Amino acid sequence: MARRIRWQLVIATLSILLVTGLLGRLALTTTSVASPLEGGAHIEAVVGSPQLPIPLLNNPLTDPVGRDLIALIFDSLVRIGADGLLEPGLASYELDPTGTTYLFRLQRNATWHDGQPVTADDVVFTLRTLQILEEPGEPGVAEVWRSLLVDRLDDYTVRVTLVEPLASFLSFARVPILPAHLLFGLPPDQWASSAFAEQLVGSGPYRLIELNEEHALLEANEAYATGRPYLDRIELRFLAAPAAAQAALSRGTVTAYGERIDPEQPGVMSASNLRSNVVPLDDYTVLSFNLRTYPFNDIGFRQALAHGLDKDLLIEEALNSSVVRLDTPILNGSWAAAPELTWYDADPARAATMLRELGYALNDQGLLTDNNVPVTASLLVDSEPRRIMAANEVARQWAELGLTIEVVELESATLQRQLRAGDFTLALHSWARLGPDPDPYLLWHSSSELNVTGLENREIDILLRRARTEQELAARIADYVTFQQRWIELVPAITLYQPLYRFTTETQLGGSGLDDPDSAVSRQLFGTEDRYRTVIRWYTDSYREIQGDLR
Repeated sequence: MARRIRWQLVIATLSILLVTGLLGRLALTTTSVASPLEGGAHIEAVVGSPQLPIPLLNNPLTDPVGRDLIALIFDSLVRIGADGLLEPGLASYELDPTGTTYLFRLQRNATWHDGQPVTADDVVFTLRTLQILEEPGEPGVAEVWRSLLVDRLDDYTVRVTLVEPLASFLSFARVPILPAHLLFGLPPDQWASSAFAEQLVGSGPYRLIELNEEHALLEANEAYATGRPYLDRIELRFLAAPAAAQAALSRGTVTAYGERIDPEQPGVMSASNLRSNVVPLDDYTVLSFNLRTYPFNDIGFRQALAHGLDKDLLIEEALNSSVVRLDTPILNGSWAAAPELTWYDADPARAATMLRELGYALNDQGLLTDNNVPVTASLLVDSEPRRIMAANEVARQWAELGLTIEVVELESATLQRQLRAGDFTLALHSWARLGPDPDPYLLWHSSSELNVTGLENREIDILLRRARTEQELAARIADYVTFQQRWIELVPAITLYQPLYRFTTETQLGGSGLDDPDSAVSRQLFGTEDRYRTVIRWYTDSYREIQGDLR
């Protein structure tokens, strides 16, 4: 009996070892992935509170929290896909052979949060209201729509007719659609004080449950046209300052916090349960020359100054590496970016040589002179701290070449007026919310009032004109690469940097794409609200599923 028991123990032990070995081999040769489950909540700290979270009226530059709510509650005809390209949203779209007529066909299952269907009447109401608004939240978007014809063809089809082909048009079609059955007949200047401002009935992935001074509480839209989001709830908690938001994240009373990285405090919050991802935003800061003024009307002088400015040093020393360098007007991460093109090497000695060859000389005080007259210039900048620090560093570096630069701080509105009037010599300023289409026509074509440098170049005009009317992506890329190359040669300005946005969440949150280097979301955000681009796929609850073999 004892011998039999011993044999049974040996066999059992061997069986356990065999099973353990097989399971170990299975674990080593297979992969498992997290498969999302419905449920869970996302509690995010945001600095400030929504001022006017109503589409068409909201200004995302002054009311980013309001734009966050709009991104979660409302939908648009098209949206930015996970790959960074535009894709159907509320509607599919067709473009006719002339490139001037778009047909938008609405999804038949799209409904408002109150259960009413989304129809062509809503689209026509929204777009025609945008065309006549006296003070739209985004004037540039409204200006594009003012010249277009918007027609209802049937309950679910809308036709938009352009004056001429515009390849970037779909990026302007991301206007959040409003419910006509709740707003028709009510003047837009009364929307903010209406019941709608408290209800915010949209057709987006989340519906508003509660909005007060402390927070906004939203729950998943069970009837969302493209499928119910995984997360049951999203809560935005309104806090007064970044320190309060960071403290709430540290205490665990919120599960996420996003912020533009501050050069004074660029450090990442460190905790085992937190994950931070840093992504460039679709803004850039640029040092613009007024090409109509001496001595910046001389291409050789501008090229010398380009060699005399060390961007990397500026970013490291003045901005504490809180931004990412940019060398052309096409943003990093764009499908039209050309990283193979090179900017001028930072080489003060070469810059000094070039200036001597142009006839400039240093006097006894080490000042750069032209015909014994010191070369001086005023550098205009607004009161944003990051840009002030950058402007002072530009002045310091160019002082080493003998150039005297006076940094002049102005109110933002004053600076913008002087830029558009050409009333400046040098200016350090930013272009914001450039959007998913990289079309730089409005900023650099000679006919545009936003071309503040006064750049006039026939080749660049042809390239920009052709690229914005060409529908083939490969052809547009080729034109934009050539544009960037010619732009670098002409040096009408010096692009400096893009700001960075850091989104810190608990590691339990999945599906954002921000931590995936292969995801377009991790390479560029189009406005801070674009962090919600993949929000319907966010999850906190999941199960492990074995998929495939490791090779």
